[in-house]
Amino acid sequence: MAQKFTFANACLHAVRTEGPGSFIWKYVACYALGAICLVAIGYMMFRPLIGLWFDAFIDFASSLSEAEREVIFWQRLTEIVWRIVAGILSMIALAVMFWAVFEAAAQRRYVREEGFSLRLGGDEFRLMLIGLIWLVFLAVAFIFSAIAIALGTASLVMILDNPAGGAIVILSAIGGVGMFWAWLAIRLAPAAAMTVRDGQLVFFGAWGATRGRFWALLGVYAVLLLVSFLTISAAVYLVGSGIAAAIEANVERFMEAEGDPLALFMAVMRFDILGSVLTGWILLVMLHGMIALVWAGPAALAAKTDPRGGGVAQAPDVFA
Repeated sequence: MAQKFTFANACLHAVRTEGPGSFIWKYVACYALGAICLVAIGYMMFRPLIGLWFDAFIDFASSLSEAEREVIFWQRLTEIVWRIVAGILSMIALAVMFWAVFEAAAQRRYVREEGFSLRLGGDEFRLMLIGLIWLVFLAVAFIFSAIAIALGTASLVMILDNPAGGAIVILSAIGGVGMFWAWLAIRLAPAAAMTVRDGQLVFFGAWGATRGRFWALLGVYAVLLLVSFLTISAAVYLVGSGIAAAIEANVERFMEAEGDPLALFMAVMRFDILGSVLTGWILLVMLHGMIALVWAGPAALAAKTDPRGGGVAQAPDVFA
């Protein structure tokens, strides 16, 4: 069922989309399970580095001097540096794949009104390419923005020779460059949805789907940003309160372990503290999955109601 592109529909597309009602809770639950698997894989890849820090923690309680501990630490770090580099590259690839799998599931719901499914097929591989393009886009944006702001600020500060004016120039330059990249990102935001919609790689072709809709989408993302910030802040506060309560209940053990790093470590690893941390983390990951699903909605609606038509989803009522 096609929807008109309006501010309200774009904000609420996650809940106004047709399809099986069980999609959202399945998506969020599987997102959390996937994140747990990703962390487990990361732990296995970076286990030597974690062991290195644990050994350094134990060495801190030994009779070794600070210089001796530093030499041992850097010697061990040099021996595993290749594992660290391989782990970082592998985790980047896995993170892109993770995003692609869940983004494809979300976009199949949004533009095809399908039920929940996770797989590794054509949609996912094409979205992996989209994800890599976005990473390059962000890297280029960061580099060019840093150069432009540095050169522009240095030139104007030399001309003005005024520290206060220089600060205003820096803030203005950051704001202007940020708005420029935000404009480009919003204009190309439907790329993932259109890639799933058309069954082929689409990136710059997403430009036409947002024609005349930039300000509406900017407003939508501003509202979603505010709601996301407030929601995450409330969730972090609740989770932090639970962890703080668990720590407070073990204050005596921490005081007894003072001066003994190993005893302090064992006190922190108690089930009530560790359980509170893990439970809070899982809840935050599920919230992140929900937010990711909601954020995918506005661009998907723009793709679904593309004035040019085309692809699997048509938009006969876009101008109705």
